[in-house]
Amino acid sequence: MQSFISFSPLRALVGSLALFTLAACQDSTETSAVTTPSASRAELVTLAVDPSPMGPYEVLEDVDYNFGRITVTDPIGDRSYESDVHGYVRYSKTASTPMPMVLLMHGRHQTCETEIGQLPVLIADDDQCPNTPLVHPALSYRGYDYLAENLASHGYFVISIDANDINDSDGSATSGDAGANARAQLIKSHLDSFRDIHNGNPVSGDVDLTNLVGALDIDHIGVMGHSRGGDGVARYVAYNREQAEPHHIVATFALAPTDYNQEFVDGATFATLLPYCDGDVEDVQGAFIYDDSRFLDADDPSPKFQIVTMGSNHNYFNTVWTSDDWTITDFSGSDSFCGTNTDSHQRDTPEEQRALGLFFMASFFRYYVGGETEYGHYWNGQAQVPDFACPAGVGPCEDRHHLSVHAPAQDRMLISDFGGSEDLTLNDMGGAIYLDGFSAFEICDPDRDGVGCPSATTFSITPQLALQWTSAATLSNQLPNINASDFDVLSIRAAVSTLNADKDIAMDFSLSLFDTAGQSATVMASSFSDSLYHPPGDPEGGGSRKTLLNAIDIPLTAFEGVDLNSLKQLQIGFPEMDDAYIQLADLMLMRTAP
Repeated sequence: MQSFISFSPLRALVGSLALFTLAACQDSTETSAVTTPSASRAELVTLAVDPSPMGPYEVLEDVDYNFGRITVTDPIGDRSYESDVHGYVRYSKTASTPMPMVLLMHGRHQTCETEIGQLPVLIADDDQCPNTPLVHPALSYRGYDYLAENLASHGYFVISIDANDINDSDGSATSGDAGANARAQLIKSHLDSFRDIHNGNPVSGDVDLTNLVGALDIDHIGVMGHSRGGDGVARYVAYNREQAEPHHIVATFALAPTDYNQEFVDGATFATLLPYCDGDVEDVQGAFIYDDSRFLDADDPSPKFQIVTMGSNHNYFNTVWTSDDWTITDFSGSDSFCGTNTDSHQRDTPEEQRALGLFFMASFFRYYVGGETEYGHYWNGQAQVPDFACPAGVGPCEDRHHLSVHAPAQDRMLISDFGGSEDLTLNDMGGAIYLDGFSAFEICDPDRDGVGCPSATTFSITPQLALQWTSAATLSNQLPNINASDFDVLSIRAAVSTLNADKDIAMDFSLSLFDTAGQSATVMASSFSDSLYHPPGDPEGGGSRKTLLNAIDIPLTAFEGVDLNSLKQLQIGFPEMDDAYIQLADLMLMRTAP
């Protein structure tokens, strides 16, 4: 038995114990031949409801406001500065009230720019930027109007806030907190003001919003942050809880976020979207927030989501950010997957990227903030994206978007998170683990530079089980007569290592369930997921190739003939391949049905 990398003494000891246990106890495991799955994804999964059509409320107010200035702080950099409390709101005067609230926050972009080419103009204060046909302020806060208008037409009150003063002052991530705390304070100030307006309390400002008295649903608020704004909304969830009068934040969406401060989101529904072709946050730091948030609170009643969108870059979700940020990483645009100067590239156009952004963000907020239950089918992992969110509006395109669902504490039963060396011998239920036929295995724990697992660019930073095999191999988990009848899916996160990238092999594995009466059923992972893709693009060091864990969810109804009331064993089978590698995490049962 050899390791992918040099074993520590502890790993060497655990590996020896695992091999000894396997040899001593092999007779206690079941075996199962790979069989044709009893049901396929196409038979079990439908299209998600499309949120893109405009709603019934046609009179949409577009009100630019300024509530004065506040002082914001950077506790790491030990500094403070001022910021306008400025933004605009979208809503309908004819909408049913109270209106659920959604707040949007842009990220770090130049605050003064040229009209042609969007070149930054280096002026220290965006308030000093001239407003001429050639040079003008960058109105980043106006860049999500396609989302704001859509939500407003369905009866939502949408606030999009201007963070340019923070962008002028937040500095680098090495000399402070990159503006995360200031952004959290700015969010608070905006929400405080609108709560006061709703309650009929006077607010200093330049517009009359008294028509909003009693019109807002201040108990259902969602927040979205893009780029450093994602860092800001993640910080705000914790910051908000510390306040004397916290706001009711029920859903948080981090769009291509940074994670300079190792933030986490607990106690609120959280989703992060990771653009595979992000050239600005090329290490897709939203994966860090997702991984850090999953098990932070063992009793967290809120779900967590990760979406990997294969053809997206960082900027095009904002209509003001027109440059292709992928060229920051790949100046010539020559990457085989993300470089737009190659015939093989798989990039979304700006219009396609905003279409998929609209689907994910609008459906997320309409379900988790507005309580529109028809959108729950997608967020419970049981539906594909509608054609509208596919390239050129033509579906299906399930290979383009990969959703991982981490169910609330009360809706999951963890079999193994592969979180430590003990998970090579015992799972989280106390059952034995057997690894048979692998040429190497280990629990690896990648750092935030993507280093620490066999795939040197693993940006899912949770500990995970790394496996290598050539001959057929099995990973078996003994289950102590568990009752799974109240669960919907068997879920596992899997990442095909970049070490396979240049090999002509189709990655797949089987999952077999055995009950105490000896009945079994087997399905193939690829029948239910497109997540077993070879990481596309050029190699590390400027290329787009990266390893990310994505969930594979198998409906338990696919395991026909097995008594879910009394399960004995789960066996994962890996067929003979040419020196294959895979990384696994979060093996669990989940309740996901709406």
